[in-house]
Amino acid sequence: MQINLTPDLSLLAIMVIFLINYLIVRKFFLEPVNAVLEARETETKTAESLYEDALARYNEATSRMETQLHAARRDASDVRDRFRREASAFRQQTVERTNGQAKEIITAAEAKLSGDVAAAREQIVRESESLARLTAERILGRAV
Repeated sequence: MQINLTPDLSLLAIMVIFLINYLIVRKFFLEPVNAVLEARETETKTAESLYEDALARYNEATSRMETQLHAARRDASDVRDRFRREASAFRQQTVERTNGQAKEIITAAEAKLSGDVAAAREQIVRESESLARLTAERILGRAV
């Protein structure tokens, strides 16, 4: 038995059918699937690009806000320190003025008190002689 390896016309028919089948599959299956895959890849790249741009803008805005916040804190600290200095100076002036007024009041009160004490002593001296004379007259029963 001998094997015949020469191609006949059926091989040509199978090849033509295979080629037609390949063209149909490529046209109606592979191209749409590849188009969908390419569209998804394009959308993915676009989305990644948009995400990276948005992230860059977010980071830039965050950095800018942090810089502004730092400047605002520094300005607020300066204002707070200035108000503290002004309040301290005002407090010191008020304390000094109050101490001065208190010393004036104390000096005036001491002067008035000294005057009152001197007047009271003088009155005691004047009245003590008359009281002593009156007491002596009552005890002795006659004018002294």
